[in-house]
Parts: sequence; structure tokens; C-alpha cells
Amino acid sequence: MAHDESQNENQLDAFFEMFDAVEDDIAELVSDENEEPRQIGGYECLFIAFSNLRLYCENSSIDLKQIEDQYKALKESQVNEESGAFAVHKDLDENNEVVNFCKILEQIEGSFSALEKRCEKSGEVFDAWACVLLMYSYLKNYCVRGEVDFENLQEEISQLHEEMKKKDENP
Repeated sequence: MAHDESQNENQLDAFFEMFDAVEDDIAELVSDENEEPRQIGGYECLFIAFSNLRLYCENSSIDLKQIEDQYKALKESQVNEESGAFAVHKDLDENNEVVNFCKILEQIEGSFSALEKRCEKSGEVFDAWACVLLMYSYLKNYCVRGEVDFENLQEEISQLHEEMKKKDENP
């Protein structure tokens, strides 16, 4: 049992490192001191977040297809989508997609904390799977709200990951 707890803690640590890396990558793109700050939007933020999430899942043996299936089941079980779990708050700034995305990341962090507290009280296990599902759900809902073509986004990420693998194989 102690091995399982240790493995769970390692997976959670790696998950939160990945989550922090999303914030760091976005901050670096927006305010790169070495060159002109780049103009990025919500799509680029989603690209970074989903790319990091997919790499994390691959490295942690978490099946993203199962996460997608669980997300769909949750969506189907919600009667009122606006008040449902992982709903994107309405107080987003229509003029700044990066600020909006950072607000979503803050919302996700708040949900992680709430889930962790709930798990402590109920005795449920707070694990990487639940964190991945939470993050995935918010990001997917953000895609819907921003009218982002999710399938196209995923295809672009797949192409980038394939290019990265080729570079690693042929340095």
C-alpha cells in the first residue's frame, strides 16, 4: 500500500510540475526579454496546455481516450451545462484571450484545491487521474466557449509531437 501512495505522490508531483510549466510557457511567450513579446491568443494557450497534458499522460500511462470518455459521460449527466462542473465563468475579458486563459488556469487550480479537501474529508484518493480529468474538462469547455475546433487543435498537437519524436530520434 505504501508503494501505491508513493507512486500516486510522484504522479501528482509530476502533474503539478506540468501544470506549472503551462503557466511558465505562456508567461515566457508573452514577455520574452530576449526579443519582442509575441502576440499570442487563447488558441496558442490551449495548444500549450493540451500539448503538455498529452505529454504528461503519455509519460504517466494515463489513457487520454478514457479521460475523454469520462468527460463525455459527465457532460451527458449534466442537465444545465452553464451551472455544471467545470463551467467557464462569465467574467472573462473579451479583449484579452491570454488574461482569460490565465483566469481559467486559476479556476482549475481552485478546483484542484476543492477536490483535494473533499477527498481528505471523504477518504477518497486524490490522484493524478482526477487532476487530469479536471484540467481536461475545463480546457475542453474553454474550447467550446471560444468556438475552437478541438479536433483541429488535437491534430496540430499530434503533428508537433511527431516532429519532436523525429528530432529526438535523429539529432
